[in-house]
Amino acid sequence: MRIAICDDRQDVLAHADSLISSLEPHCETSQFSDILSLFQEMKGGAEFDAVFMDIEWGKKAGGMDAAAELYKQCPETKVIYVTGRVEWYSQQIFLNRANLSGYLTKPVDPELLRANLQKVADALQYAEQPSLVLQQKGAPVSIPLREIYFIESDGHTVTVHAGSEPVSAYERLGNIIRSLPMGFFQCHKSFIVNMSHIRRFQPGEVLLKNGAKVPVSRSKYNETKEAYFKFVGQAF
Repeated sequence: MRIAICDDRQDVLAHADSLISSLEPHCETSQFSDILSLFQEMKGGAEFDAVFMDIEWGKKAGGMDAAAELYKQCPETKVIYVTGRVEWYSQQIFLNRANLSGYLTKPVDPELLRANLQKVADALQYAEQPSLVLQQKGAPVSIPLREIYFIESDGHTVTVHAGSEPVSAYERLGNIIRSLPMGFFQCHKSFIVNMSHIRRFQPGEVLLKNGAKVPVSRSKYNETKEAYFKFVGQAF
């Protein structure tokens, strides 16, 4: 992870840097004693996964304004507020739009810091998972592949069944299957199944782990079975 630590006190910066490095030795940390230097660094191409942002700069809540500006420039960068005056700012931290991930008080509790670092790491891992991207009403929708149970087609509309709410978009099933990795199989002219979610084969269909049933055409039944057993064998 790449972490920016922002505080106007050098002793706090050094302590925070040392604490983060002891908890997550593989973190890359950068220290910033003024907010402008952070944005200048980012303008030069620096990227950060998270920013530990002191709220109070020169007796002003400048950290919240900086977090709002950070959201405009890099909305994916997470912000963890740090303050020694929790009673002053706890009701203000949601007023500005920011990618807020955490809120710590000084002196920072190492275990709470560890939990916040883990939260950022988990979010990064989730974001890096391969996804299927569809255009829905002019906006891209990203669906993690592991969450997809099956995809069905009705004319030029495809519906992706993932999680609790299906996602529909104007697309051809043939285009989608060409973009998917091994593990997805077109078992019917109108259906693609994620083989990692198959529970068992039944006459004319497969039963998925979530209870859904996906039809398998007669001409594709043996081929689907062969693809499934090959997939399962490679998984182990």
